Amino acid sequence: MARNPDILVVGGGIVGTAIAYRLAKDGLAVTLLERGEIGREASWAAGGMLTPVHLAEYPGPLAEICAASLALYEPLCGELAGLSTVDPEYRVTGLLLLITSEQGARDAAMLETWKREHGQPCRGLSREEALAIEPRLTPALQGALHLPDIAQVRNNRMAVALAEAAVKKGAEIRTNAPVTGLLRVPGRVNGAKTARGDVYAGTTVLAAGAWSPEILRPLGIELAVRPVKGQMLLAGGPPDFCRHMVLDGESYLIPRADGKILIGSTLEEKGFDKSVTIDAVGSLAERGSRLMPEIASLPLVASWAGLRPATPDRLPYIGRAPLDGLVFATGHFRNGILLAPITAEIVADLLSGEPASVDLAPFDPMRVPVSS
Repeated sequence: MARNPDILVVGGGIVGTAIAYRLAKDGLAVTLLERGEIGREASWAAGGMLTPVHLAEYPGPLAEICAASLALYEPLCGELAGLSTVDPEYRVTGLLLLITSEQGARDAAMLETWKREHGQPCRGLSREEALAIEPRLTPALQGALHLPDIAQVRNNRMAVALAEAAVKKGAEIRTNAPVTGLLRVPGRVNGAKTARGDVYAGTTVLAAGAWSPEILRPLGIELAVRPVKGQMLLAGGPPDFCRHMVLDGESYLIPRADGKILIGSTLEEKGFDKSVTIDAVGSLAERGSRLMPEIASLPLVASWAGLRPATPDRLPYIGRAPLDGLVFATGHFRNGILLAPITAEIVADLLSGEPASVDLAPFDPMRVPVSS
């Protein structure tokens, strides 16, 4: 009879699978429970841009943890290449922050100052210089800020690659296994309830994104995570149609290696509604063609919506819960793809008793009212 796992991970998105892989590498017995298929919720619906949108406006602790996580990405993808059949397509394509208005010029100036203060590469480009490296950009272009070190990953593949790698390291992955609640003995959590039976574990890691609060509620714990809907489009184009990620305000383009181009995105307070709306499709198509007019003639390949797990202060909850035996790794909002590697490292440090590589105080789950 199989023994109970050391660690139970609830949630099979990119954060949960990164944690499962990292802990399995340490030789821990890990079981992961996913309500549906691996990586099919927020991780599937994201863009895969490995930088926060409008980085200079982010809280300092979030910018710092994002930089720490980015440094882990390339070596992690190198590990996955030997353990998974899925290529997450980690690529350093760089990003162009367009200047098409006075506000855009202010945004570019603020980000350039921030990047230089943090020793990160950037270069202001004239209109002609920007068009020389990305010739299909909007006629409204006045200039651009070039961030050559910004990378991307094929996010809908990354969680699957991590799950495969975790299994190779001995983890058990159970899909279509929704968690209906957590198991509790006096003073601690000792596993989770599922429709197919209870799963006991020494420590449970909650990485269920926007669904985390409903799993916690039966324990009397209220966690301030809410779903924020995001809709996106995928256009089909030839390779090199667009060579860089392109950002202007809240509109962005993310080119894939095969020529497909993501157009994003919306921010909507719609609860758990994941429907794709005609209004959003039209708006995103218009926004995409405003950045690069020739996109309007490309075929529409797909559209979708996902639910980002947002917190009141935009910082994720990473740390120990009010009950022993429970660790939070949720609330990553728009940065779950980027923050998955560092979140996994932090959880590994917490479980081993080692000091974390970053200051965890800003991400403490107890920083907002949590009762049990």
